[in-house]
Order: sequence, then structure tokens, then C-alpha cells
Amino acid sequence: MLEKQFTFEGLPLAISSLAEEVMQIKALILETSTNDGADSLLTMEETSEFLHVKKQTLYSYVSKGLIPHHKKAGRNYFFKNELIDWIKSGNKRAFDVEAEAKKIISKRKGGRHE
Repeated sequence: MLEKQFTFEGLPLAISSLAEEVMQIKALILETSTNDGADSLLTMEETSEFLHVKKQTLYSYVSKGLIPHHKKAGRNYFFKNELIDWIKSGNKRAFDVEAEAKKIISKRKGGRHE
């Protein structure tokens, strides 16, 4: 570690130098934190590893519309930043019991709903 002797007269210059170094460090931190792959595209396998869930569970989340995903050419893809936002939101989703019941009934053969 470099040790410098500072004098009272040299403090303004030392503070200015420190302030400049802090600004550079802050810029580097912000640059690396925004480029950490948060907007990267993940496959089902990568997403299951990222979320620490089985692929079967992930397929269930997709089919129920619980998790943000994108489908292209028969494959599901996920954006890492969307997954992080989904986790932060607490996985909250409005659940309407009547609407879900009507949906289930309408899918059944011969089922009637009003």
C-alpha cells in the first residue's frame, strides 16, 4: 500500500484527487453492474438451473402463465431481467376463483356455464 505524507496545504489537492478516483470507481461499478448479463436470453435448462426448480415445475409455470416467457419456434425462452423482476414481485398474480372455475368447466366435455 502506498503511503503519502499529506500536509495541511496539500489537503485540497488530495481531496480533489480522491474525489476523482471515487468517481472513476463508481463509473466502473455501474458499468459492470449494468452489463452483468441481466438481459440475457435463457433456455428452459438454464432457467431451471437459475431458479433452482425442476424442468417439470418450470413447464407447469409456463403452461399456467405464472412466469414470464417467450415462445419461438416451439421453444420457450426467458429473459433473465424479467425473471429477476418476477421474483422481486413476489410471484403475485390476481386469482379470480369464478373465472378459473368457468374456464375449467368450459374445457370439460359437455360442461355448461352461464
